[in-house]
Amino acid sequence: MEISPWRTERGRLARHNQLVLLARGEGDLADFARDVLAGHAKPEDLLYRSYLSEETLEAAHAGIDEWHALPEAEKQAALDGAEAGVREEIAALAALDLAEPEVASEDDDYDGGGFRKSAW
Repeated sequence: MEISPWRTERGRLARHNQLVLLARGEGDLADFARDVLAGHAKPEDLLYRSYLSEETLEAAHAGIDEWHALPEAEKQAALDGAEAGVREEIAALAALDLAEPEVASEDDDYDGGGFRKSAW
């Protein structure tokens, strides 16, 4: 049996980068991503604990309902392309450079602006 592409080294990097991107946002998914990155939660905790708001859950259920409403041919086409799509998503996420930019020295014209990571 083939290992999930998310469980490879590249897949783990992609998942980390995905969480970093989510953590930069707002809302319950961003809060959850920050908890995972801080080591207070694991990604699978999303399945077992109440991290998501009712609004987020309703949106997820709406997506599930849309999937079930698709004609069988469209579902099969989506499934046929799913493995390649996941591998493309992993490759794109793993290729991202999400490192914080270096802070310029005092001699440079640094105005104090720019990206600053939250202290969570």
